Amino acid sequence: MPVSLDRAYSRAPDEYAEYLRASRDAADSIHMARPTRSLGLSAGGDRPGLLAATLVCFIVFGLSILAAVVVHRIVDRQIEARIILNSDVLVEGIEEGIRDVDQHLSSVTGLFEASDDVTADEYRRFVNEIGLAPGMRGVGYMPIVSAQDLEVFQARMAETFTGYQVFEIDTDGNRVPVRPRGVYFPVQFFEPRNAVGSPLGLDGGSPPGRIRHLMESVATGQAIATPLLPLATTGEEGLVVYNPTVGPSGTVVGVVVAPLVLEDLMSEWVPAGLANILTWTVRDVTESALRREGLNAGDTHTTILPPILEGVVHSETIDVAGRVWQIDTAATPDSPLLADSGRERWVLAIGLVMGLLAGAAVYSFLHKEEALREVEFLSDVIAAKNHFIAALSHKIGTPLTSVLGFSEILRDERGQMSPQEVRELIDALADEASDLATIHEDLVVLGRAEYGTLDLEAVQVDLGSEIAAVLEVFDLTETVPVKMPDGGVRALADPSNVRRILRHLIENAVVHGGDTVWVNVDSVDDTVVVDIIDDGDGVPSDHSWDVFEPYLRDHDAISGNPESIALGLSVSRTLAQRMEGDLTYHRVEGKTVFGLRLPIDGSVVEPVRIDDPGSEPTRSVDRLKASSRHL
Repeated sequence: MPVSLDRAYSRAPDEYAEYLRASRDAADSIHMARPTRSLGLSAGGDRPGLLAATLVCFIVFGLSILAAVVVHRIVDRQIEARIILNSDVLVEGIEEGIRDVDQHLSSVTGLFEASDDVTADEYRRFVNEIGLAPGMRGVGYMPIVSAQDLEVFQARMAETFTGYQVFEIDTDGNRVPVRPRGVYFPVQFFEPRNAVGSPLGLDGGSPPGRIRHLMESVATGQAIATPLLPLATTGEEGLVVYNPTVGPSGTVVGVVVAPLVLEDLMSEWVPAGLANILTWTVRDVTESALRREGLNAGDTHTTILPPILEGVVHSETIDVAGRVWQIDTAATPDSPLLADSGRERWVLAIGLVMGLLAGAAVYSFLHKEEALREVEFLSDVIAAKNHFIAALSHKIGTPLTSVLGFSEILRDERGQMSPQEVRELIDALADEASDLATIHEDLVVLGRAEYGTLDLEAVQVDLGSEIAAVLEVFDLTETVPVKMPDGGVRALADPSNVRRILRHLIENAVVHGGDTVWVNVDSVDDTVVVDIIDDGDGVPSDHSWDVFEPYLRDHDAISGNPESIALGLSVSRTLAQRMEGDLTYHRVEGKTVFGLRLPIDGSVVEPVRIDDPGSEPTRSVDRLKASSRHL
C-alpha cells in the first residue's frame, strides 16, 4: 500500500538533506561513469593505419576533382549545343515575323504606288482585306508635305476627317501644334483608326528618335526601322518600321509606317514551348556594330555586347530593316536543357564516397580486429531496432485489437447491454485510444528530435501545478505524496512537454515500481530537480546503462516480457535534454530514483492545484497497472 506523506518524510531535516545529497551524488556518478561505445582508435599503433587511410582518401578525391573538371567542361558544351539548337528556332521565329511584317508593308506600299489618289474608304477596305501581321499595332501612310502645302493638306483632310489637324507630341506626351520646319510627314491614313491612341495627323518626324531613320528611309528608298523605343502615343516598348512609297516620277512621295510591339510579335512567332526552357534578351546593337571593323550587319553567332544573362549564354545577331539586333539566350533555371548540369557535383560526391570507402577499406584491412568489433556492434544495433519494430507492432496492435473488439460489441450487442456495461466498454475504448495517442505522440517527438525539427518554448512552468495535473489524470492525488519547498518552484521549460515527462515517469513508477511511490521537488543552484521515487527492485544493474535507449528493452522485457520497449523513458530524456536539462536513473538506499533536472526560473509562486485535468481521462491505479503498458 502507498505510504502517507508523514511516513514518507518522517526523517529529521538533516537526515533528509543528507538523503537528497546522496541521491544527487549517485546520479552524477552514474551519469559520468556511463560507458560509451566509441569508434575511436587507440594511440600509437593506429597512427600508420590512419595515415594510410587518409592518403588513399586524398588521392581518390584528388582524381575525382580532376574528373569533375573534365565532366563540367563536357556538360557545358552539351548544354551550349542544346541552347544553340533551341536558340536557332527562336531566331528563325523572330526573322519569320519580321519578314511577315515586311510583306504586309510592301502590300500597302503597292496600293499607293498603283494609285496616286487612294481614298480613306479604299485604304480601310484594303487593310481589312490583308489584315495585320502579328506584332503590328496598325499600319498608316504618311505623305511628304512641304511647309507651304501644309494648310492646303489640312483643309483637304478636314473634308474627310472632321477636325483633322497636324500635331506633334511634346516631351510630356501632350499633343501640340507642329513647329515650323521645311517638310512634314503627317499621318494621312491609319488602320485600325483608333489603335495606338488615334495617330491621325501626327507628324511622323516629330517624336524623338524618329526623324533620322525616317529621312534615311526616304533617302535610300529602303525599309528602315527605329531602335527599340517607347511608342509615341502609348509608351509601349517597340519599334517603328518605315517603308518608302515611290511616285510616278521615281521619287519618294510618302512613307508607309507600322508601329510594332516586340512582345506581341514574339508571342505569335516564337514557339510557346521555348518560353519554358529558354530565357532571352533582345537588344539593338547597331551603333556598337558599326564601331567594330570588318563586321557586317547580317553576321550571326556574334557577340557585339557582353550578355546580361547568367550561366551558359548563346548570342546571335540578325538584321531587322537596317538595324542589328543581338539576341542572347540562356536556359531557364528549371529547363530540361540543364538536365545534365551538376554532374560534376555527383562526380565529386561519388569521389568523396569512394575515397572514404577506400580509406575505410585500407583502415579496416590494417585493423581487422577493430572492424570486426564494429560490425558486431552494428549488428547489435540492427537487432535492437528489429526488436523495437516488432515490439512496437505488438504494442500498437494490442490496443487496436481491443478498440476493434469493443467497437464491434457496442455495434452488435448494445441493445442487449445495460447502461453500466455500455459505460464500462466506452471507458475501456477511451483508455485504449489514449494509449495509442500516447504512443503516436512519443514517436512524433522522437522523430522530430532526431531530424532537428522539434520546436520547444521556454516559459515559466509551475512544477507543482504540472505534478498535480498528472496525478489527477491517474487518480493518484491522494496516494502519491509530493514534497516541495514552501511557495512552489518554477522552471524555465515547455509546459506541455514537462507534463509529458512527468506522466511517463509517474506511470513508470506506478506500473513497474514498488508499492510506495512519492515525488520530491527541490532546487540545487540554478537547477530544479524533480525525483520520482519508488521502493521497487529497479532495473538489473547490468542493464541500467540502457534504460533510456529507445531501441532496447525495458526492465519488463528483461524480466520476460519481450514486447516491452523503453520508448517513454527515451522520449522523456530527449525532451529534458532539449530543454537544457537532463533525466537520470539511479538507486539510492534500496530506492529507485528517476531524477528530472530543468533550468530554474528563479521566481517563487504559490502552489496551484489543477482541478480540471483538461481533456485527458482519469485513470485509476488498478486500471493503470492492468494495462501495464510501459512507454
